[in-house]
Amino acid sequence: MNSRLIILGSGGPFTLPQFFCECSTCETARKEPELRRTRASAAILGEEVTLIDAGPDLEMQLERERIKRIDNILITHWHYDHVAGLGAIDYPQVMCGWDPIDVFVEKSSISRFSRELEYLKDRITLHPVSPGDLIALRDATIQVVRTSHTEDSVGYIVKSDTRVAYLVDTAQPPEETTRCLNDVDVMVLDAMFDSTDTKWRHFSVQEAIDYWKSTSVKTCVLTHLSGHRWENRHWIAGLTPEERTEIEKQNKGLRFAYDGMRIPL
Repeated sequence: MNSRLIILGSGGPFTLPQFFCECSTCETARKEPELRRTRASAAILGEEVTLIDAGPDLEMQLERERIKRIDNILITHWHYDHVAGLGAIDYPQVMCGWDPIDVFVEKSSISRFSRELEYLKDRITLHPVSPGDLIALRDATIQVVRTSHTEDSVGYIVKSDTRVAYLVDTAQPPEETTRCLNDVDVMVLDAMFDSTDTKWRHFSVQEAIDYWKSTSVKTCVLTHLSGHRWENRHWIAGLTPEERTEIEKQNKGLRFAYDGMRIPL
């Protein structure tokens, strides 16, 4: 099967650089475009195009990767940086004559999606899903798993020739999710903060590494990266590119995601 997963966006809830921030991390990203990050999302490309989340940068991400249609969308949770791009499918769906797009949403959020996306009712077909469900797509079977971010947040395990777990946003996942990772080849894992001094429901880089190493998964890709630390209720500059490279060298099998990164399936 000649499918692949593309990291459309590897950033946190803000783009990198952040328009309001003048820290060294943002200034470096302004000077070096390859260090810029859009909001976290991914796409499975094969016979179909299946998105995981649709953040506010969706149109720019699809144009960058020359993706010309959308068949399915898997939503992890109802937060702005993961769903604000859904409105962008309205006009293309009409003008290009796409079939209604299948959108998969955790079942307890289905009424909210139905209400908020009323204007798209002829453009999409909503499907409620629950942890443990299997979604049969042309290019892969998708297993739904619970994450620890909101009451209804979920992750997805893409089961193809290569098995990839996409767990974002999350802190320490529930034990039943960890058990589902036994046959996973690659874990794409939330690592929003570059320090551990935070009570937000996200992993820091070190917490994500520690969790990955507690599993049997050989390869880990860290995403949803803010590139900052959170201290005393302020954003401050986080790890430099050189420091991230050194962390990769010290942890065999670890990689920091970047926009446009490919993972073969």
